[in-house]
Amino acid sequence: MNNKVFIDLDKNETLPQLTPFQGLVNIKKNGRIIIRNSILENIDMIQEDELIYILKNLKQYISPIVTSSYIPKTRTMQILSKLAPDFKVRLKTEKAGTKQIIPMSCKEFFEGEKIFEGILSGIKNEWTDLLKYKYLYNKICQMLSYDISTLTYGQYSGMHEECAKNIFKAMYLNWGICASFAASLDYLCYRENLQSTVLSEVEHDYVMLEPVSTENLLADPTQDSVRMKFGMKSKNFGLSKEKFIKNGHDLKMAEADNYSYRELDEDEIRKLDEQIGYLAEFGGEYTDEHIKELANSLEGDNNSEKVENILNRVRCLKTIGRPSTYDYLAIIKYIISVSNDKEFASSLKNYSFVSENTPQLIRKIAIEVSEKDGTTKYYKLENGLQSYERVNKINDIKQYNEKYL
Repeated sequence: MNNKVFIDLDKNETLPQLTPFQGLVNIKKNGRIIIRNSILENIDMIQEDELIYILKNLKQYISPIVTSSYIPKTRTMQILSKLAPDFKVRLKTEKAGTKQIIPMSCKEFFEGEKIFEGILSGIKNEWTDLLKYKYLYNKICQMLSYDISTLTYGQYSGMHEECAKNIFKAMYLNWGICASFAASLDYLCYRENLQSTVLSEVEHDYVMLEPVSTENLLADPTQDSVRMKFGMKSKNFGLSKEKFIKNGHDLKMAEADNYSYRELDEDEIRKLDEQIGYLAEFGGEYTDEHIKELANSLEGDNNSEKVENILNRVRCLKTIGRPSTYDYLAIIKYIISVSNDKEFASSLKNYSFVSENTPQLIRKIAIEVSEKDGTTKYYKLENGLQSYERVNKINDIKQYNEKYL
């Protein structure tokens, strides 16, 4: 059996009848090879009429995984979705020239691109590059939720590789890890003609922003993903090298230790958040102090009543973007951790859990409350804090100690 088939569409009037997996196919048209070894390469560079012809007439000769030099055009994906909806695109989600590629379906692209377009549409032409960087940073924090715990469950064990670089799927699912946050911010900077680079440690990714007129900036949207949804100050944008390392980063591991970085003080950050409209969403002020106070001066004759008081207060918090169950869990843990009532705080355990048969990436929250009389009560929270109920027992509880807030 011939394992290499060459088709010249400029000469051949009829196409050969090939059996599946007969071999690698090269197809030539208009004097150039458009399909090599059964792979349709650089789909975003092919003319529209040619792409339509290929997908209509040659689909059986090519692999269902096509490639893109970076991010395919929307029109290209529309054609692919209509004529070959089962095909996926392998694309590079970092800078052109890297080798990191992932498969993406048309549905993932359109759902994710809708969110990215919404973010980009909020940029104003008169903004400086620094304002644009801060706006994009805030939006990534607000529109994507961190969640690594789900990976411990069998049916989601492959999500790490799928969403770490497939930023469109991560956005579509509102589920990501540090690589998702870093790559998404990097992609939006690319779309806005802003310079940026993803920096990678062994177990963590963040971004170096590279303004033309000033020194580079360090930014870690993963660690601010909860804060920026609840109106708090960012703690990981524009930090000094020393503070960034103190926050748990290893710049030497990321090969970024020799760069110079600009540090933005609190007044500069505040001015940026005022100009991009972030503070206006929360009445002109950050919510840090307000959120800290939510666990103090609690009414209630016992710990259970105090827990319900906290839950009702958190449920009334204004949020921006798409806060997930994880975001609410992180806020609850934070509020309890800064409570002045240490006896009450020590009586609580906060859990998150997912069952193997959970149909979607929605975690649940559980709170275990110990009373002074030795009894234990449980609360189960659904859909963030849209509803909660007191239950006798919670099965499949798994406690996590995620560090990001």
